[in-house]
Amino acid sequence: MSVHNGERFLTEAIVSIHRQTWTDFEFIIIDDASTDTSGAIIHDWASRDHRIIPITNETNLGLTRSLNKGIRLARGRWIARMDADDRSLPERLSRQLDFLDHHPGVGLLGSAAWVMDPEKNSGDTCQINPATHPEICWRLVLANPFFHASVIFDRRIALDNPYDESLRFGQDFELWGRFLAVTKGANLAVPLVRLGRHEQRVSVQHAQRQSEIGRRIIKQRLLKLMPESEWNDDLIRQMRQIVQTDWPTPTETPEAWKRLLDLFLAFNRQRPHDHTPMQNIRSQLVRRLLFSLLSPGGVRPSRSLLRIIITDFPLATLEELFKHMRKRVSLNKKS
Repeated sequence: MSVHNGERFLTEAIVSIHRQTWTDFEFIIIDDASTDTSGAIIHDWASRDHRIIPITNETNLGLTRSLNKGIRLARGRWIARMDADDRSLPERLSRQLDFLDHHPGVGLLGSAAWVMDPEKNSGDTCQINPATHPEICWRLVLANPFFHASVIFDRRIALDNPYDESLRFGQDFELWGRFLAVTKGANLAVPLVRLGRHEQRVSVQHAQRQSEIGRRIIKQRLLKLMPESEWNDDLIRQMRQIVQTDWPTPTETPEAWKRLLDLFLAFNRQRPHDHTPMQNIRSQLVRRLLFSLLSPGGVRPSRSLLRIIITDFPLATLEELFKHMRKRVSLNKKS
């Protein structure tokens, strides 16, 4: 964990690790030159729990460099990430380590997460990321398939593939691409962390800069898959919306859908041995597209979009359309 002026939430974050059911760990907390009471809170806890190792940066290094520093100082094989404004549920470490024991090919593991409501207007919401390696790699092209504060990863891989210190934001999104090139990724469907959402969070304060860095990374990944294509920011934004939500949005366009389907076909060609997961992703895309086409606020079909549906997605499209029509008929009979 790296902390800079995080006194408001820090104690709760530390307590959430202190109370883990898995007890054999070291908790490296880096005070990144805080000017509030964060340093005092960390040292107070370290005096009570020998597993807490306080590190103080004399000058502010920033999150990226501080995380690399923590990885170099760590002695265990597995690195579990944590942020000062998030909380880990008591069984987080034990459940993740149990999964890794039974899946030795996985070197990067995340989980679902509860997203806290800072205003307490409603209950926390549970968000789930893709579970399998192929589905994670597909999501990674356009969006982050992991909650940074939920991940646990192999320190040996991290030493060879550290966070990119030229990036102040989006460092995890960039890192996962290099990690998943050398190891498998997975996500547990059970929420094991609670993520803070408040006005002081980096993703809120620096949302525009983070988005710019994210789009630059995405363009690099798109060009690797489809080197002859051009991608503008608006098209990327629409495609990201499609893969990140199950609900049609008013801004979806036929061009965004066509390019997304083209992208999937290029992605699929590079993974000939992942037949079942690719079929699952294909079905999800078609289901989402049909939902959009049949919704009043969804996308309107164009000739080029219909052509790719008919020529490249015929079996999946007809199968999903049949399921949808059968459901509609059943609902009409009941009503």
